[in-house]
Amino acid sequence: GTAGGSSDAAAVLKGLNTLTEAGLSPRELAKVGEKVGSDVPYCVLGGTALAEGRGEILTPLPPLPPCYIVLCKPPFSISTPALFREWDKKKRKLRPDTKGVMAALEQGDLIGVARRMFNVFEAVLTPHQRREIETIKTALLQAGALGATMSGSGPTVLGLFDREDLAREAVQALKEDYTDVYLTQPV
Repeated sequence: GTAGGSSDAAAVLKGLNTLTEAGLSPRELAKVGEKVGSDVPYCVLGGTALAEGRGEILTPLPPLPPCYIVLCKPPFSISTPALFREWDKKKRKLRPDTKGVMAALEQGDLIGVARRMFNVFEAVLTPHQRREIETIKTALLQAGALGATMSGSGPTVLGLFDREDLAREAVQALKEDYTDVYLTQPV
């Protein structure tokens, strides 16, 4: 849910480009990354972007306003292919408010972004997975997160905070029940 393997692949591509002195541009490296995985082009290029297609069509967007992000991974994994199969079986029509998120980014409106955070995959999780994700989201919101959602195909959940003290308190509270809890900021 946080593109760990894809970011590793992007780092290898960047490293090989440097070590071999191949001289490929970031766009050329991203094109190579398409063959490795859907999220690799984004991980090569970075920044805030709208990803379309399989993830290879990237449109740069304004950066996320300054904030604090709390990440919490529950103690289970989710198979991305299995999640896509479930999504395809259910023929869901739910979609995130992409235009609203883009407008909020244009305005530098963190609350507007947070209020529009939505992950379609949450609807096709198993009942156990859904309960655990909801428990984490609720804990984040009760701790002061402006919004909370599962990241990508999960299971990591993220919460956006505008105050560092609240984010740090959320981390401490979540660490009582979860091992993998992190505080970060957008770069």
